[in-house]
Parts: sequence; structure tokens; C-alpha cells
Amino acid sequence: MLRTIVTAMFLVTTCVGQSSSSGFFLVRHIKKSEFSLTPAQMREAEKLYISTCAVVRREFPGSGELRPRFTVLVGADRDEVHRQTEIWLRQWNPGLFAQGVAVLAFDQLLTSDLVRNLAKRGIQQSNAMVDVSDLKENH
Repeated sequence: MLRTIVTAMFLVTTCVGQSSSSGFFLVRHIKKSEFSLTPAQMREAEKLYISTCAVVRREFPGSGELRPRFTVLVGADRDEVHRQTEIWLRQWNPGLFAQGVAVLAFDQLLTSDLVRNLAKRGIQQSNAMVDVSDLKENH
């Protein structure tokens, strides 16, 4: 019985991936279930996560901490932020990881209310613009 539980937990751990100590992000390889970052790489990723979220917060003040939750998929065909919940990397790259964190942190700031407000302001500004050729025709 105990052996079955231990085996089941091992299988879940290898399928799930490597979790950050904070639990905010998970790292796994698309093809290699045994993949994990080295302890030094994971510490670096956690420091990058915290500092990048802090930088985004300073640039775009608001209430609350920025703590996006996502999965890092190493071994992808291309480097990109995918579906606002994943960072795809061909291979582990701290710079691209930090860029992905910045995008996901900024995305957390963009609530549906803020998006509607920004769109409304964009429409108002567009309606307030006048083409110079229109002024010449009317005068």
C-alpha cells in the first residue's frame, strides 16, 4: 500500500513539473519528464520573478502585489508568452523568462474594467482629432 502511494506521488511529481518555492510558477519540459532546472537556475528564476514583478509594479502603480501564476514550458518550438498562462522557451533562458514574467505581470494589471476604460479614452481621443484637410474644406 505504501509503495503504491509513493509510486503515485512520484508519477504526479514527474508529470506536474518543478514548482517554485513560492508556488507562483511551475517549470517543466514538453518532452522530457525528468527535466528540472538546477537549484542555482531555480533560485535565479525566483529572484527574476520577484524583481521583475516589482519593476512592473513601480512602472505601473496600483494596488496589490503582482504575482502572476503560470507554467514555464521548456523545449517549445518557439519562445513566446502563450495564452496568458504559459511562457514557452526553446531552452532555459533567464532573459526571456524575465520578459515573459513582465508580460504576464502587466497582463495581471489589465483588468477588464481598465481595458474598457482605456478603450473608451482611446475612442474619445480619436473623436476629438480633426484632420487638417477637413478644416480647410469647411473654411
